[in-house]
Amino acid sequence: MNVYNFNDTIAAVSSPSNDQRVIIRLTGSQVIDILHRIFTPSIADKTGITTGRISLNSDINLDAIIYLFRQPHSYTGEDLVEIHLWANSAVTEVLMERLLALGVRPASPGEFTARAYLNNKIDLAQAEAVNEVITASNTFQLAAAENLLAGQLGRTSKVISESIIDLLSRLEAGLDFSTEDIESTNETDLIRATGRMVEQLQEILSGSVRCESTLDLPAVGIAGAPNAGKSTLLNKLLGRRRSIISDKRKTTRDVLTGELTIHGCRCVLFDCAGLTTHTETILDELAQQAALEALKNALVVIFCVDIVKTDWIEDLAIRRLINPSRLITAATKTDLLSEQDIIKRISQLKSFFGCDFLPISAHTDTGIDKMKTEITERVITATSGHGKYGIALTARHRQAVTSAVENLNQAISELKAGNNEVASMLLRASCQALVYINQHNIGEDVLNRIFSRFCIGK
Repeated sequence: MNVYNFNDTIAAVSSPSNDQRVIIRLTGSQVIDILHRIFTPSIADKTGITTGRISLNSDINLDAIIYLFRQPHSYTGEDLVEIHLWANSAVTEVLMERLLALGVRPASPGEFTARAYLNNKIDLAQAEAVNEVITASNTFQLAAAENLLAGQLGRTSKVISESIIDLLSRLEAGLDFSTEDIESTNETDLIRATGRMVEQLQEILSGSVRCESTLDLPAVGIAGAPNAGKSTLLNKLLGRRRSIISDKRKTTRDVLTGELTIHGCRCVLFDCAGLTTHTETILDELAQQAALEALKNALVVIFCVDIVKTDWIEDLAIRRLINPSRLITAATKTDLLSEQDIIKRISQLKSFFGCDFLPISAHTDTGIDKMKTEITERVITATSGHGKYGIALTARHRQAVTSAVENLNQAISELKAGNNEVASMLLRASCQALVYINQHNIGEDVLNRIFSRFCIGK
């Protein structure tokens, strides 16, 4: 995609494919002329909403609503129109073909937002935020992406950059006019002020959501010994029969996945082969390797133990095979025991494994709602930060902020050593790193990389 080409008028379907209301967006210099040729009544170049008819060809006209936004007061900074109509995919395709025949070009991924950025309607961090809003997999990530879209990162980095420039002016005044009768530079104050900026930037990093983690949904794995009720739990949580259920051990061989949405939190739930301490065949060994590899990459692991069993030595050994950072321990098959026996077994499990167990039954739904809440909380905790900023950061943002922090810390060391000229150079480098977040002379290859991740029509 060449995001610098403003000569073309572009179009794309901007509504979900399963939506009855179709939205087609156009932007560019020929928008008004094209509307005159396909829409009645005449829009008279007015901004706003107009109801009328769209002409697909000489025989077919459909009811439509036109939303016209004139430059520069539009999302892209160019003339922009949204055509809203109620139609199926076949009609939508015919309308797109009509537009293309009139000289409109299909939009590339992210091209609408790229034009908004290049026309100075939004800064680069805000442009990236558009994609993060679309790909957010839970409510916390969405809120953080909206903070980024609102320009919070740009404003914060700009304030800190200006503070660094102020420090530079004070430091370099002492270097350039050391023989003049001016107020001397106080290195202690400079060190203290630089330290405050490091703290501010560290808060951004610690309180951020890693946007790159939203590109692929977080994975939640179900682990345990064979016949521990993993497949039954997978089916219950997904609300459909995704995995074969059998009383026979080692029914599941492959890693089975399904997308799960709970309370607005999206993740990939997977079940894998039951783990054992000793594999009997090469097939068992391969299945175990696949299971362990999948669990190693999981954000959260649900470890299932059959509460009916009287010997959990093998389960404890299996538990030691995996080392997840976020673990939910579940005692399955509680429907097979009395309430009194369940309380007794849960206490025994806690004593044996050294952790609390959630009693569940996929047959009676016991503990399933609480399990869903646990999954949501663990996923959100794992994909979010706790700082006051709550800003979504892409890998590019994180690299820029981290570079600024490293240069500021080195500047502090040089100031303490009395090497003010070196400290001045490091302060400039940290300022440049922050400016990189929003600068408009960024390379075209970087822009193409950023906007290629967008879906078409955004």
